[in-house]
Amino acid sequence: MQSQIRDEFDKMLVEAITEIFQDSLGDVNTSIVFQYLGSRSCPTQDIPRKLSVFSTELRALFGFGRGSMLGSAVILETAIVKTLCHKIGTNFDDAEPFVFVTFVDRLREVYVNGKRNGKGGGKC
Repeated sequence: MQSQIRDEFDKMLVEAITEIFQDSLGDVNTSIVFQYLGSRSCPTQDIPRKLSVFSTELRALFGFGRGSMLGSAVILETAIVKTLCHKIGTNFDDAEPFVFVTFVDRLREVYVNGKRNGKGGGKC
């Protein structure tokens, strides 16, 4: 049962990533980004298990700070997390420093534990 819940979460994560890429970059560029990620050992279906690789490659592609397209990778990562929070029924708490991989891992725990205990989202 727990692996099924994790699979549900992973599917929603990939959906959130796809939605944000399509809304931000358009369909053609989304396809190009997914091809790029696939060439960097991070195909779409593996993103949930390779979050660190995904984040690193996204930052290499779009930048993450000064002098790099206004830190587009961080903007995309934040939008992905906000969309994912909405999908799993929890609130996005941006009071803490934002680290994409840590935040997604925490959301996964909230989702898995909440579903396992028959509860809804909550706050992350």
